[in-house]
Amino acid sequence: MEQEKRHEILSNITTEVSKVVIGKGDIKEILLVALLSQGHVLIEGLPGTAKTTLARTFAQVIGGNFKRVQGTPDMLPSDILGFYLYRADGSSTFMPGPIFANVVLVDELNRTSPRTQAALLEAMQEQQVTIERETHPLEQPFIVIASQIPYGGVGTAPLSEVQIDRFMFRTWSAFPGTEEEDQILGNIDQVSEPHVSSVASLADIIQLQQEVKKVHVADNIRYYIIDILNSLRQHQDLLLGPSPRGGIALFRGARALASMQGRDFVIPDDVKRFLIPALFHRLRISAEAEMENVTPEAIINKVATEVPVPKGGAASRARATSRAKEASEIAREDQTTPASESDETARTVDEANQETVAEVRLLSAKVEETLSKAREALAKAEHPTLKMFSDWQWVVIVCAVVVAVVMMCVGLAFLIR
Repeated sequence: MEQEKRHEILSNITTEVSKVVIGKGDIKEILLVALLSQGHVLIEGLPGTAKTTLARTFAQVIGGNFKRVQGTPDMLPSDILGFYLYRADGSSTFMPGPIFANVVLVDELNRTSPRTQAALLEAMQEQQVTIERETHPLEQPFIVIASQIPYGGVGTAPLSEVQIDRFMFRTWSAFPGTEEEDQILGNIDQVSEPHVSSVASLADIIQLQQEVKKVHVADNIRYYIIDILNSLRQHQDLLLGPSPRGGIALFRGARALASMQGRDFVIPDDVKRFLIPALFHRLRISAEAEMENVTPEAIINKVATEVPVPKGGAASRARATSRAKEASEIAREDQTTPASESDETARTVDEANQETVAEVRLLSAKVEETLSKAREALAKAEHPTLKMFSDWQWVVIVCAVVVAVVMMCVGLAFLIR
């Protein structure tokens, strides 16, 4: 896919979604990055913050099927995956559940039971579901967008580490600002009855996903991600650090962002962009740190400032290649230099070295003369106090002379080399 066409598709998706969803640019970007990276997104926020509207509009714009599941405590896994309908004659028919869609919104996931949450694990990880020992592949592309209200609300329970680790990104959907809410009220009819068109096909999305995989990630970028993960795992305020899926999320998210920005290589800023969305929900703070109001975001930001940022990458490789070419050209020019010019250059260097040696010897003679005068002054000192002061002066002078001689020798050796 050409760069211009890729940029046009991505820009049209964001523009079309923005016709219905006012603001929330960071969530739109995260959804698009997760889609291109074949990941899933957990949106946390209070009711009425456009979580469902954003997911439904996103599915319509990319030309995919959209299914919504409302989480309740009495929901069963079959309500999400589907079931086999058996007849009296012994035959059966598979009745697919809402999981068989391109964009699946599980609203208020933390209201469901752990058993129901477990129904999503295989689908999110392996892109398939197994029902009565029969495996059914899911549609492609496939993305789960789950929403949850903050823990502590009526009927909520925290998600298990296994479940929450399946989400590539976690983001927060806050209340709109004053200007954004004014736009919502001014365009309430359009927002309530959205009319959006599909600006991409599922084939385009799959091709974009393949293009993302071609983005190069340098070795030092991978080591940068690993250093961040290890620093978090060893942090004293954490009971549980990020799993390897956290590193995979950073790796894939950085590739997708680089592709969206028209680059075929990843830079450290691409990784930094997703430190909070990719790692926040994977950390468990100790009780002592929680009492001191320590947050996962604060820990991640602190570690990000402590881990050295790599200076290399694709850009530095290009500069290194350019410098290597220049060096090879200079070497070839040196090989074609006449022998007479090389001899003349060697003689000039030898003369410069000889002059340097003469200057060092002259300086050494001056130091010896100064030292001799100091000895005479000390010999003339008769008063005990003056004598003691002179001894102290003698020690200082000797140390200074030794340091000066050592520095001159080092400089001489460097110049002769």
